[in-house]
Amino acid sequence: MLTLYYVSATVLQSWRIQKACSKIAEHLAQPSSIAFYALQPGSDDGFDPALASSELCGNRNAAKVTDILWLHANQRGCCLRPLQTLHITPWISFPPAPSLLPFSYAADTVTPVTTPTEAGTPPRQRVSLSAQGEQRMQLLLEAHVEPLQRPSSQDTTGVRLEDYGKLIAWKIDSHLAVLIETDVEHFTQLLITTFLRNNLCINDQLPLLRIESVRREGDPQPFELLANHLKRQSRTSVGLDRDGWKKHLEDLRAVGVLAHQATEFEYQRNRSEGRAKPDPLAQEHRQTPEPVAKAVAVVEPTNKASLSPARITESSPKSEAKVMPTKPSPIKSEATAKSETQTTPAKSESKAATTKDNSKSTPSKDDSSPSELEKLAAAQAAQHKKIGSVEVSPIKSAPLTKPSAVGKKIEPTKSSAEPTKPAKSFEVVKPLNSPPSSGTAPARPVLQRNKDSLQDSKPLNVLVYSDSASARESTLATLQQLLERNVYTIYPLMPQQAAQKYWTEQTALLVVCGSVAPGIGQILVDYFLQGGKVLSLCSDILHFILPNYRTAEVREHELVQFSYDKWQRVKMMHHIFCYQPSPVKKHFSTDSEESTKSHSRKPALVCPRSMELKDLAGHSYKLDVQVLGTEETWNTPSLMLAKSLQSGGKAVFSQVHLEMNPSEFESDEIKYSILKQNDRTRLEIFSDLLRKYLDVQVHGGEGDQSQPGVVYQHAYFLGRHEAKFELLEKLRLRCSGSDNVIATPRLTIKFCGKDDKPPVANNNVLPILIHSCPDDFSTVEYFDNLKTEQIGRLVIYAPVVSSSMHVINNLELINGLAVLPVQQTSGVGRSNNQWLSPPGCAMFSLQLHLAMDSALGSRLPLLQHLIGAAIVNSLRGHKHYGVLDISIKWPNDIYANGNQKIGGLVINTTLQGSQAIVNIGSGINLNNAKPTVCINDLIREHNTRAPNKLPMLTYELFIAMIFNEIERLLGEVQNGDFDSFYALYYSLWLHSGQTVKICLQNEQEREAEIVGIDDFGFLKVKLPTGTIETVQPDGNSFDMLKGLIVPKYH
Repeated sequence: MLTLYYVSATVLQSWRIQKACSKIAEHLAQPSSIAFYALQPGSDDGFDPALASSELCGNRNAAKVTDILWLHANQRGCCLRPLQTLHITPWISFPPAPSLLPFSYAADTVTPVTTPTEAGTPPRQRVSLSAQGEQRMQLLLEAHVEPLQRPSSQDTTGVRLEDYGKLIAWKIDSHLAVLIETDVEHFTQLLITTFLRNNLCINDQLPLLRIESVRREGDPQPFELLANHLKRQSRTSVGLDRDGWKKHLEDLRAVGVLAHQATEFEYQRNRSEGRAKPDPLAQEHRQTPEPVAKAVAVVEPTNKASLSPARITESSPKSEAKVMPTKPSPIKSEATAKSETQTTPAKSESKAATTKDNSKSTPSKDDSSPSELEKLAAAQAAQHKKIGSVEVSPIKSAPLTKPSAVGKKIEPTKSSAEPTKPAKSFEVVKPLNSPPSSGTAPARPVLQRNKDSLQDSKPLNVLVYSDSASARESTLATLQQLLERNVYTIYPLMPQQAAQKYWTEQTALLVVCGSVAPGIGQILVDYFLQGGKVLSLCSDILHFILPNYRTAEVREHELVQFSYDKWQRVKMMHHIFCYQPSPVKKHFSTDSEESTKSHSRKPALVCPRSMELKDLAGHSYKLDVQVLGTEETWNTPSLMLAKSLQSGGKAVFSQVHLEMNPSEFESDEIKYSILKQNDRTRLEIFSDLLRKYLDVQVHGGEGDQSQPGVVYQHAYFLGRHEAKFELLEKLRLRCSGSDNVIATPRLTIKFCGKDDKPPVANNNVLPILIHSCPDDFSTVEYFDNLKTEQIGRLVIYAPVVSSSMHVINNLELINGLAVLPVQQTSGVGRSNNQWLSPPGCAMFSLQLHLAMDSALGSRLPLLQHLIGAAIVNSLRGHKHYGVLDISIKWPNDIYANGNQKIGGLVINTTLQGSQAIVNIGSGINLNNAKPTVCINDLIREHNTRAPNKLPMLTYELFIAMIFNEIERLLGEVQNGDFDSFYALYYSLWLHSGQTVKICLQNEQEREAEIVGIDDFGFLKVKLPTGTIETVQPDGNSFDMLKGLIVPKYH
């Protein structure tokens, strides 16, 4: 009987497979897509076309299921119309086979097994596809990124994709997606081997989720060029342990981020050059097997921005290339030895083509052969025949600058030749405090970010919008308690700020409490639909995002029992806890959700699973709606999740007051007692929602919301004893009593001698030891490298302090006194923005005394730009560290690689009689990888690629270098040499030729081109009419380059 049953089952299965293959062949002859996919075990989608087609397909919303081909357990197969399209420009091409990226795959050829008489038989192709074009097709495959078991060289169960077609491109996010080219025969074989025989396992034991036939659009980014800009790949063998696989995934995601940046640049370049689509020549060139010239950096989409000192490119009369690497390179083009560019500190003008081109340049980096990227970029530019000139940004000839490798000292001189003016150019604005001009300057890195690179751009914001001050403060306090330290800056979002929309681009999470005005609500919804993350805490933002649902208020602020995930029957405060569907949708589904299915005693009611919503531009988005938690009385939803299938936006709606501390209900003894008992659970649930559904990093593990305590310590007074006691004598009038205690509004300071007992240090008290030295700061290394006369000669070194600015504010100390904190607990930046102070950040505060009748005293606003230039040039002008790509973003941010914020500064000025007391605070990421990137990481990255290894930069040396450069620049400017300062500043900033939007006096918005800064540090822009205007920030604290206004007075 068993044998008969087995034979019958085999025959039936064979018949089903044969019938499915016959149907597949019929549909492939028409413009349709065939999709086979696997659902989560136990789930049923009813062949929903939104799930049948991949979310990667551009026309997914138009998909209709026209035929069902396969239904087995959780596996589905169907025919979709129209043919689904897949845009692969942000994808990555496969490295030459054999390779281990993104998974292990074998060579394209197979050496046949031969007899001795057949020796010398050439290898054959691993897979031979049909030569008939109509038989060729593209397949999209998706797989989980975690293997079923660890990859090993003995993997035999997995289906090897290279046996069924040509590997074209891949991308990785939550899943791994692969595009292969195949034909009908091999496609059918692949389906039989996988879905029809229930063998859903591919290379590296990755679980297969989907196979879908698609139409390909665009070309992927060449892996070879992307790999040149990444650190060495960690995977070197097939077999990997758990940690090895985790590192491998990190490498793949790093390549993916770079591919997205390259795609963004290519799009911006095509748009700026008037091409709606990429150049056909470039597309044709990319299809050749040779490495191609493709820009892989996020760079400015204009040909007028200046290069960093490390970027020197080829220039010739016939074709002049623009080279735009992401990372700085110490390599100078060979062409520079034959045809070099002439620069001055104030201007850099490209010469017209001549028979013999003499050149002069400022001190630059070592001459060497051009990098592969430079050669390839030059080749591509030559193919495109783009005529343009090349500018080399001036580098200030400073004592720190390495001598030119040309072999003789070359003084900067002004070019006598008139520049060749291209189609896109701007005139030099007098006086000389304008960026160096040229016919066409090479591109600078773009100050833009995309969703994939948000975390790497600058510290992300978590914003709280609330109509209630108490709810806002409660939410801010809870978030401060839960979120990972030194990763996010947490701010309240006011209605006026929300309306400006400048906050949307740099926000990791928006928390909304209470009622929301309709105009603001639409903006918040737009943020969600564009891919943002939203947490609604008892807010009517629910009605904006899920308008098909209305709520019925059962009782305001009721103590209700509810369940979510593993937390069952938790008593907490509910605002409105009874959801009801609108008259349009009268029914609830009884399908239990993932979170309640495994824990609830009875199935929870679930709102309809999907709906559509439009953004402000009128674009439709499909939302997937799911219930996360329910209250016990009515079994109705208390926690819901909505996801945008197109953009990835996520919104969690809570009718539970997760933000409320039990102390707010102390007047009600019963409620307070119950809420106190459940407070740990409240924080655990809040933390779980943030981590699991909103992709926010929370502190500690599950159930651990405790933050490490701060241990305050005494500070140290360092420097020459005579100078220290001279300052103490000056401060004696400010002391309270005879024990050297100085009280300021934010901090009480006590200078302690040998016989004094220091008070206990805390957030408000800072004892400073006069005669001791710290163990964790090398005074020898610091003072040996400090070459100044005044700046940094006296130092207060504070291991832990509330803010180093609190030490010097409200005190007239001494010119050049510095405070060096290791950790700050309450750092404050510009406009009272939060200042993250992670361990490893190089921070300092500095007090300067400037005479008002001095050269800089009459232009005090320029001081912040001088300090920024000094910080950047302490590296860029250094003989070793000049290869690092560090730049200034106006007005006071320090950026690495053009798009990663690594530092900033803040300046407070007080006028006392004829002098200005200027307090400067700054922080630069030196040894801290969070929240973006740090200088020593850039050095490590450089050392993995360059033969000349750079030593790691110590805190003591770096601070001394900065103080040296500040004093040098101050001396030049105070002597009236502003032209040299402007020339240096423009060689270090990111904005030459950048286009910004400004608001005119009639409140009309216009695009304008940045041409420099004025004598007070404000931006000067050129309007399309040719008029030069000075613009000022509008006061928004999110991005000072947005919302620029022309003042109503001059």
